[in-house]
Amino acid sequence: MLQILEQLLVIQDRDRRIAQLKAEHARIPAEIAAVDHRTQEESTRLNSLRQELRHIETERKKLEIDAESKRAQVAKYRTQLAQIKSNTEYQALLKEIARAEEEIRQVEDVELDFMEKADQVQPAVKQEQVTLNEMTAKANVQKADLQRRAQMIEQELAGLRAEREKLVAEVDPEALARYERLLRSKGDIAIVPVRSGNCGGCHLQLPPQLIHNAKHGSELASCDYCGRILYWQPE
Repeated sequence: MLQILEQLLVIQDRDRRIAQLKAEHARIPAEIAAVDHRTQEESTRLNSLRQELRHIETERKKLEIDAESKRAQVAKYRTQLAQIKSNTEYQALLKEIARAEEEIRQVEDVELDFMEKADQVQPAVKQEQVTLNEMTAKANVQKADLQRRAQMIEQELAGLRAEREKLVAEVDPEALARYERLLRSKGDIAIVPVRSGNCGGCHLQLPPQLIHNAKHGSELASCDYCGRILYWQPE
């Protein structure tokens, strides 16, 4: 294999690794954001349950105060009964007492409903709190791992870039420029093997002479169809 081709293949190997690491590094912020989003969703569910429980307790307290007010009124009416001498007024006050007591029963029924709802929501709040604590702990570990991975990638990238600088300094500038133009235009790989008589890039059948040049030629051979640089790869 031509020395220049061997040099370019090494550079291409480093470039592919650099591209892989850059892509992985670019995904990390989104992965961290996804972890935070899942935790935030759980926190929102917990806050929603807490708000529901606070609403239940507030409404129940209002009913309790209302019931106490009506009980006080009933007690006042009963005190007044002993002071009334008119049968008509006595019967009218009894009706007021009966009406107030019925209202008290209705309030107590609604209050009981709220108490039952509170009994249902309270365990859910506790469970969601446990779930949030577990998710938060797990999220902290995941984010720490991702941040460590980002640092490792940055270190590896720095090493690869430094290595690449040394490699390109030893390569023929014209051949390097040709390789880099191909890499930019193709977006994936610039140097490909000949496989079963086909170009390893576009996969089209190569002319016999071009295959011979890739195998034995003294210059870089290129695919007539996609322009990628070819090298011979034994079957």
